[in-house]
Amino acid sequence: MKKIHFFILALFASITLVSCNDDDEFYNSVYLDIPELVKIEVPGGGYAVNDNLNFSIDFSRYLAEPGQTTPLDLFKTSGATSFGFAYYLERKDGSVWKTVFPNQDEFRIGDIVYVSATETYEFDESYPLAVAGEYRFRLEPYDGNKLKTNLVSRNDENKTLISIITSADNIDSEGYYYFDVN
Repeated sequence: MKKIHFFILALFASITLVSCNDDDEFYNSVYLDIPELVKIEVPGGGYAVNDNLNFSIDFSRYLAEPGQTTPLDLFKTSGATSFGFAYYLERKDGSVWKTVFPNQDEFRIGDIVYVSATETYEFDESYPLAVAGEYRFRLEPYDGNKLKTNLVSRNDENKTLISIITSADNIDSEGYYYFDVN
């Protein structure tokens, strides 16, 4: 009789686990789609050697959530003091694009930090352009979409994960920002 009870319990547990269709049934997650949070500063006169590529991300801790009448409080919901994302910067070497980051790092991780005084999350990068040439900048594609990226909250396991799907201004149809340094 004990074997039958154990078998029924094991069968029920297996059916329960198999019936879940996606991770959101196991994890507490919120997804927001907010376009063009990444701002690339484009200088009027172009770039020269020793100029910087400047880009930033700034957003309020209160963002509109589809289907809701009040904004979502990102900080209260996630407890996240930062959001992370990845970006790439390459220079053309002959016919091959090569990273410009030290140690041949393919990409960098950006850290969008919560500023309590302004109740915003902020990131400002100013990367030096030390060598003349043709450059391109892009963000890590989101789920195969080259035009969007994912800003992911960094929070404790017991808090809600927030994923902000966004894009950058001044990018082309392939998700790149191309520019020359003279």
